Amino acid sequence: MKALITGMTGFIGSHLAEFLLEKDMEVAGTVWDKVELKNVEAVKDKVKILECDIRDSERVAEIINDLQPDRIYHLAAQSFPTVSWDEPKRTLETNVIGTSNLFEAVRKMELDTTILVACSSAEYGFVSEKEVPVKESHLLLPLHPYGVSKVGQDLLAYQYHQNFGIKTVRARIFNTTGPRKTKDVCSDFTGRIVEIEKGKAKKMLVGNLEPKRDITDVADVVNALWLLCEKGNMGDVYNVCSSKVHRIKDILTMAIDLSKVKIETQVDLKKLRPTDEPIIMGDNTKIREKCGWVPKMTMEETLSRMLNYWREII
Repeated sequence: MKALITGMTGFIGSHLAEFLLEKDMEVAGTVWDKVELKNVEAVKDKVKILECDIRDSERVAEIINDLQPDRIYHLAAQSFPTVSWDEPKRTLETNVIGTSNLFEAVRKMELDTTILVACSSAEYGFVSEKEVPVKESHLLLPLHPYGVSKVGQDLLAYQYHQNFGIKTVRARIFNTTGPRKTKDVCSDFTGRIVEIEKGKAKKMLVGNLEPKRDITDVADVVNALWLLCEKGNMGDVYNVCSSKVHRIKDILTMAIDLSKVKIETQVDLKKLRPTDEPIIMGDNTKIREKCGWVPKMTMEETLSRMLNYWREII
């Protein structure tokens, strides 16, 4: 079987490429930011790397026509909420128009391709503590252009399945972390710890440690994406999450306990946000019952893997 991963050199995409190779699939993937090529360094000789701006409909169609993939894992996106406020146009064009380009190419070529669309828990927006864990039926009320763009992707996948029979399945992915992840609390904590271990930093700088987050290891997430293509109902949507929460303070304590040195913490006012959702937690009942997916990695195992990753590159 042949798989195309859009955004293959991103965080989840690079891990998915390794996973699919272990499943004996032929793997090709698109790259837009060449800086991220380092993420696929270990498998670069085993995959086909294709330069592509997902907003370029002609290039997207050319790639799909050449590959005729059995599966497309659509991960290419402008994926940072903060960036979406500064660049809403690029965010919407990349995430919504880019997704439309993909579906149109498959539709016009009349391919029998399964398309997994990586959606986001950001589609739900603010959720009160009384409303968690969040089910797939919850209202979609995103709070930033990124979240809006992900709703657009999500509903396009639904619409193309309903109207044209395109085989789509939607994964609303919650917080995901692991080796190669940047710009989240787990990567910030583990990377900083290794800097302190190596004498490159003195203190752990922290923000609000009280929020609770549902965080899943990337190894479990890529397995979920595989199973959704194997067993998920086409046209349907599934939360991909652990359905467990950890307080940020407890994650920090776990990471420090795994360290080789004594760590002193200090509040950094720059890390304090005007608002922080007190809890983000999803309900994974649907994917567990349909696909038999169960997250296997513990938070301690995830943090240990991340510490070892940073120790190799810092």
